[in-house]
Amino acid sequence: MLKLKYKLEYTIIMVGEIVNKIINDIKNIIRDIGGDAYIVGGYIRDKLLQKNKEFKDLDIVYDGDIHFFIRALESKGYKIFPIKEDIKIYRAVIEDKILDIALLNGNNIEEDLQSRDFTINAIALKLISNNIIDPFRGREHIRTKIIHEVKEDSIQKDRIRILRGCRFAIKYGMHFSKLCEEHIRRENKYIKFSPKERIFNELIEILKVDDNGIAFEELDKYGVLKELLPYIDELKTVGKCKYHIEDAFTHMNLVYRNSKELLRGELKVEGLDLDIFKVNLGEVSIGVYFSLAAFCHDIGKVKCYRNNDGKISFIGHDKEGAKIIEEALEVLGFPKKAQKFIKALVEAHMYPLGLCKNNVKNYKRSFYKFFSRYDEYIPYILAISYCDMHATKMLYDPDNEEQMFNEYIENLLKEYKLYKNVKDNRFINGKEIIEVTGLKGKNIGKVLEELDKKAYYEEIITKEDALKYLKSISHKS
Repeated sequence: MLKLKYKLEYTIIMVGEIVNKIINDIKNIIRDIGGDAYIVGGYIRDKLLQKNKEFKDLDIVYDGDIHFFIRALESKGYKIFPIKEDIKIYRAVIEDKILDIALLNGNNIEEDLQSRDFTINAIALKLISNNIIDPFRGREHIRTKIIHEVKEDSIQKDRIRILRGCRFAIKYGMHFSKLCEEHIRRENKYIKFSPKERIFNELIEILKVDDNGIAFEELDKYGVLKELLPYIDELKTVGKCKYHIEDAFTHMNLVYRNSKELLRGELKVEGLDLDIFKVNLGEVSIGVYFSLAAFCHDIGKVKCYRNNDGKISFIGHDKEGAKIIEEALEVLGFPKKAQKFIKALVEAHMYPLGLCKNNVKNYKRSFYKFFSRYDEYIPYILAISYCDMHATKMLYDPDNEEQMFNEYIENLLKEYKLYKNVKDNRFINGKEIIEVTGLKGKNIGKVLEELDKKAYYEEIITKEDALKYLKSISHKS
């Protein structure tokens, strides 16, 4: 085994009091009990790419008796959690910092690094001596922005590394070496056979780091996307019609990019509270799922394509798309709540435009039906509908329809707030309905719903109005 040790060419800055404590604690432990400790993985990579980036976790490789090492950390106030105790992997936590600690894999650190995915992740910093160990030219690849496998079979051994590599390419603006790209194209058809929880986790990580809205284009570039979502190649062949000058796949990418701009506040919709996208649905922020829904919104167009004497249509693509994406997300291991959220946005993304075009006189009734059907999803549906329209009209908008639709969306947001106020501040409760009308069971819910409608329609303004209505129906019953 070739052993190459390099003096640190870059300054690996340990920023902050807690970081210095961790490093000093580890050094002191090594002096006391012996062995060697190395910082490896993401911390080294990120410091070489972005020196001042604050870290959340450290990967530590220990060469020695790891039980002594773990007990020594525990004595210094670290909370210890066995992760895979059978193969000597532990987690140590102090304040908000996480240390993932593993026993050296192999006879030396070079052999340990050889088991890693890409050369940019196969760099180690030896504590005490402050030497950097870089046997696979990882620093050179960082400088030249190349993602290259440590070994030729790295991807073949674990196809999830394809998604990890794509994440690094998207996050850092890197590109694959020619050989690595060949291996990705050869192996990507096997990704679907990986554990679905790993596929889900990596896909979510990609969406999290994709600030520029290029994730799906990048995944498609290497033939990966069609292994994750259905109809990708077909979507490139349909979509152009009276309303679109671009194919469906291009349009979906534009809407996805718009969703990222909206989340950053660059696309503005008055009355839309961006904080709602920061709320977690399970362990993932809704904003991540929102952007995925933005891309997938037109996935049903392939199955709904119709050409009647040159007149192109995609009637029902919203409903069909909802079915398709629900099945796809199940295969990818998405949680049920996330599936439900994304499905609702895909299903309803055309609803606001339909309301706008119909321009009905009794708009309050149409709005109430929309609001009651999708309720807490409404702000997200309105946001995705605007991203959709903006993507269409940014390419072709001779009649300035986007401005009109933007105002319509903003008005719908105002109306939804009125609707929510009615629901949250009812004039009458169930007990009062029973007292006045004598009704029981499901009938109480029906009366409450009718009262809500009338309050939203402004047919009931006060509690007295509500009581008057109850008395009128009590006589009928």
